[in-house]
Amino acid sequence: MLNKFKNLDHFSKNIILVFVGTSLANFLNLMYQLLIAHKLSASDFAAFNSLLSIYMLIAAPLGTLQIAVTKYTSEFNAHNQVAKIRFFLSDLFKKSSILAISTFLIFWFASIYIINILKIPSVLSGGILALLLASTCLAQVFSGGVQGLELFGWLTFASVITGILKLFLTFIFILLGYNIAGALGALLASSLIGLAIYFLPLRRFISTRAARENINYKEILIYLFPVAISNFCFIALVSFDMVLVKFYFSEGNSGFYSLAQMVGKIFLFLPGAISMVMFPRTSGLNAKNMDTASTLKKSLFYVSALSICAIFIYNFFSVQVLTVLTGKAYPESVFLGRLFSISMSFFALLYIMIAYFLSIKDLRFIKYLVLFTGFQFLGIIFFHKNLIQVQFILCVNAILLFSIHLLLAYRKGGKGTVPAIAN
Repeated sequence: MLNKFKNLDHFSKNIILVFVGTSLANFLNLMYQLLIAHKLSASDFAAFNSLLSIYMLIAAPLGTLQIAVTKYTSEFNAHNQVAKIRFFLSDLFKKSSILAISTFLIFWFASIYIINILKIPSVLSGGILALLLASTCLAQVFSGGVQGLELFGWLTFASVITGILKLFLTFIFILLGYNIAGALGALLASSLIGLAIYFLPLRRFISTRAARENINYKEILIYLFPVAISNFCFIALVSFDMVLVKFYFSEGNSGFYSLAQMVGKIFLFLPGAISMVMFPRTSGLNAKNMDTASTLKKSLFYVSALSICAIFIYNFFSVQVLTVLTGKAYPESVFLGRLFSISMSFFALLYIMIAYFLSIKDLRFIKYLVLFTGFQFLGIIFFHKNLIQVQFILCVNAILLFSIHLLLAYRKGGKGTVPAIAN
């Protein structure tokens, strides 16, 4: 087994490394959620989730910055432009530090009103939330830099260590009686440790005296728009169906659908590690006008293999899998889970295609992604006789979108676009 691993190419080794690391990190995050759910009262747990939702709502858009940092760092790295990487990361660190301080001050004062409006008994939680949001501003630059330089060992190490630390500190803080502030404080402490771990390999690139280089920030800002649109559309495609189901169907049917959706989340997790490794690789190859087709093919192969295995496991052991994931296995949820396994598998493949196009700055896919996101939304609005019909719409839309993106990848781009395969 060890010899087989040694014989794998560098790209495949990185995928295995990140996949194992992210799997372990996600398991630790699940344990973190379960620990909080068991240790906090229902009212405290609701208060914690409301603060966490605010954090996620504000932090999510910053993810577009991480993608941009990864993209341009990988391009500079492909051309061995160390000076450009040093100035780029150093300059972004200064700018994000100012943003972090501003964010902290704004939410430090706003936290008083947030705590009062949400009727949260822990005043300390508001200050911790402000610090969490401030640290996120820096995290996007650090994690984007590490990913762009393809330092996946550090990326995996940070995710696992922070997961372990978060779980351990949550237990200690809640045991000491801090409850909401303890759960949120553990998240903050692990995030700061993660920043420290990321800084170790980046310390030679981040300096207050980095020599000035010509960086086209206007191009980077323009690049953020398609990234933001892509993220919004993909999130809408894989999650907004639950909102519409909740609106059109009864509480019972919505419950069946939400339980089955847990299966879908597992299938969506599958491409995470693969896209994380693929993105800087294809971005770097494209920057050097080298072939990106083989990397895309390998990425699609790995996602397909994982999805097929997951589909077989779920369909043969559907009751057991759903019981493990949710504690319940209603017949309606079991059948819907089978449809989710198909729709989310194709959405997982679609995610690889979106990441690929963004990495080579081929934006032809945007119009199709936006158009079919609208079609799915309208399809559910006009055709929602039952839950199976809703999932059928997702299955058809996912297959069509993936097929269109695949066709685009194997067709030369038109005027003003980067050819997807013929680089």
